[in-house]
Amino acid sequence: MKLLFKDSGIWQWAMFSFVLAGLAGFLYRLGFIVPLPYELSLENVRHAHSHLMFFGWAALLPLYLIKLDTIPGYHAAVGARLMKASLWMSVAFGLLSFPSFFLWGYSPVSIGSANIPISAVISGLVMLSWYGFMAGYLITRKYKRDFKPNIWFEGALVMLFVSSLGAWGVGFSEVLGIGGPLFGKALTHFFLAVFVEGWVLLVLIGLMAKSLKLDDEEFALSPCILVGLIAFGAPLTFPYGIPESFVDINMSVAARMGGVLIAEGLLLFVYSAFRSRGRSLGLWKWPLILLGLKALMQLIASLSPADLWLSDHGIRIFYLHTTLLGALTLGLAVFLGKEQSLPDSYFIGVMISVLLLLFSLIFLTGLWPVVLSGVWIYTALAIAATFPIIAMSVFWIKLRKS
Repeated sequence: MKLLFKDSGIWQWAMFSFVLAGLAGFLYRLGFIVPLPYELSLENVRHAHSHLMFFGWAALLPLYLIKLDTIPGYHAAVGARLMKASLWMSVAFGLLSFPSFFLWGYSPVSIGSANIPISAVISGLVMLSWYGFMAGYLITRKYKRDFKPNIWFEGALVMLFVSSLGAWGVGFSEVLGIGGPLFGKALTHFFLAVFVEGWVLLVLIGLMAKSLKLDDEEFALSPCILVGLIAFGAPLTFPYGIPESFVDINMSVAARMGGVLIAEGLLLFVYSAFRSRGRSLGLWKWPLILLGLKALMQLIASLSPADLWLSDHGIRIFYLHTTLLGALTLGLAVFLGKEQSLPDSYFIGVMISVLLLLFSLIFLTGLWPVVLSGVWIYTALAIAATFPIIAMSVFWIKLRKS
């Protein structure tokens, strides 16, 4: 696959979303140092940061790359037009979600005599755009003569669909008043777990396998089995986000089983990549290392007592950023840089900025010595949050010139 950036500006909106979401993350960390202007809510700023990073980066850019892998360039076929229209719909509503969450969060907004949860409505429209893309993909799959299905991408799309069901469930449970707050919280974490542990991991592995030209026989286990391990394990891990006191033994065992399955699939893939490509991995070794680190953390969490880590919110934040900002973002940067033949130095800048931010997040965990803690930590976190913004902006400019 050769990226045809002139075919669409969608990839640029994805880059813009990353930078804007990064600025919101910086503002959130700044709010722990000085009061935010206009009495902005830190919680709303955090929601704006996370949702734009999900909608405009972690979903949009991989979907665009799947579209290019399926049908490069412009085609008049119904499936291709539907995929492209759906991507533009995702751009529009993904960007609209940012000011909505920034100003109101999940709170309903009074419009006339009605109270409308605008952020939830916009989020629903983003997910409808995902469905439109999936429909276009299925149409193309059925009617394109030389279509070659990619097991990783198709597994990822299934996971994206399954994750959206959890988000819809949150909305319906609130409207119908069923299940109570814990039920809604469980559905929210179901969406997050399947999105991050299913969609993100499978689409990232698919891009890696494609760029490295890994054949099926080069994997330690069949790709179908590896996809199955991750796809089956992802929905089981949602209890990790629920307070321990509300998780019964059955849910805890299921979550641990899911974590072990995902970690096993990831470690087998990382092992296969290093065994088959070794020194020719080049820059790909960095997202692979972070993917392996994420798998090891997940394996340790699944096999150790919950009270050692579940109560440490900082560790969960570090884990999430290792997956999304570390493995996924560096993987996307390597893929884009390789496709457009960018000098390695531009990726190295992004990589160093990401690693510095990840290191700064250790300050918030129990792994950081108490004697070295202090108010300076929040200043360091805010400064570190600017590094990926700057590095990715430079990377974006170079991509445009290429």
